[in-house]
Amino acid sequence: RPSRANEPWFPCRVNDWVLLSNEYYGKVVGISLEFIELVNHAGGRKTFMISDFLSLSPLNLSTGIMILDTIGISYRHQKESTDQIIRMLETYILKRIEEEGYKKGLKDLSVQFEHAGNSSLDIKIVAYFDGDMAPLYFRLNRAIGRWCVDACTEYGWEIPFPQLTVSKPKS
Repeated sequence: RPSRANEPWFPCRVNDWVLLSNEYYGKVVGISLEFIELVNHAGGRKTFMISDFLSLSPLNLSTGIMILDTIGISYRHQKESTDQIIRMLETYILKRIEEEGYKKGLKDLSVQFEHAGNSSLDIKIVAYFDGDMAPLYFRLNRAIGRWCVDACTEYGWEIPFPQLTVSKPKS
């Protein structure tokens, strides 16, 4: 069939950052008809046959990044968990994004109550960043998790852990 004007021929270009389904992450430094070469932050190079690369479902982070994280808080915060805590956490994360120099790349941030889990009230954090932030993908992931824990510490929100209760019959 004839190709269309806006139809992509390949999922990435040289200098794009990609994340593969096997968790390999790197910058595209070479593409040929048979091979694609990626380099990681440490300078390590990895070469893939095109078919192997495509079978790993490359996610092109250079076109934009979506970071998802979830933090659970204790049921003792139930009353304020769906509104006050959501607002406070979003404000806290935005402040930290600005303090650590990531604000220029932030496109959108959403903090929402996700659901009532078995051991915690779960809050979902969704952050969208420009593709220019692709080299910082894992750093941003870790930072958002750290900021969530820091907010819980600062505001006294308990982060629960799964508990098992064992009952013993009276004998």
